[in-house]
Amino acid sequence: MKLGLGYRLAVLALAFAIQGGTALAQGAKIVESEVDPAIFRIDEERFLGVKPDAALKFRDDKGRLFTFGDMTGQPLILVLSYYNCDGTCSVVNNDLAAQLQGVTRLAPGKDYRILTVSFDPHDTVETLRGFDAKLKLPEPLRAAWRFSLPGDDDDAGRLARSVGFKYFWSPRDRTFLHPGVFIFLSGEGRVVRYLYSMNTKALDVELALVDAIDNQIKPSQVVDYALSMCYSYNYKEGRYTLNMAFIIGFGSLIFGVLALFVSMLVYRRRVRQREIKG
Repeated sequence: MKLGLGYRLAVLALAFAIQGGTALAQGAKIVESEVDPAIFRIDEERFLGVKPDAALKFRDDKGRLFTFGDMTGQPLILVLSYYNCDGTCSVVNNDLAAQLQGVTRLAPGKDYRILTVSFDPHDTVETLRGFDAKLKLPEPLRAAWRFSLPGDDDDAGRLARSVGFKYFWSPRDRTFLHPGVFIFLSGEGRVVRYLYSMNTKALDVELALVDAIDNQIKPSQVVDYALSMCYSYNYKEGRYTLNMAFIIGFGSLIFGVLALFVSMLVYRRRVRQREIKG
């Protein structure tokens, strides 16, 4: 079965986002296209720290209105998609679900929530429910995950623009082109991290959630916080990598403390020996 041009363009755009805008998979060549993948780049330096309008309105799977502010108060993972998608949006949401199942020290609903927002004004409660059903989310992820439709105005578009998420409709191919990205927001609703689908592991998701906790570390999260100190976000690779400077510095500090402790023990032992001889 031949794939439509729209699907191929969407996959190309998603592949670019996966690599953080630098390159496709090793050995692969970028196929010429009328679409410049660079337009899907998110300027993280510009949008990190922004706070989307809490009054933006969306509709849930029952058609009821709620605001973006209703979803804040604890770390939030935001995914921008649409439910009539040709398949890439399901891949993105399923990838996030798979990574979250590997996050064991933070509980969905208790420590964080997830929100998928459709930016397609033609999506309906029926398309939302069909999309949700295809994902087959496990509990308790489903209880912590809300899927939503655009509100009465262009609030979904306003939300996307406020966090630097670019998408556009291709009339010829009858599909939206957009990146696949997970946007992490703090409890007060500020953007703290962007991670790209298919380039993200469970550890990256966990560390991003720790970054979003707003310095309100609970005793049960001390291990996660300590682990986060050993990693730093690599903007070029779009994921977390070992913070070698911190590891070397901390190791040197520990070595120095141990050396001082050993020196003190040796000194005290020599003093005692002199006192005994004297």
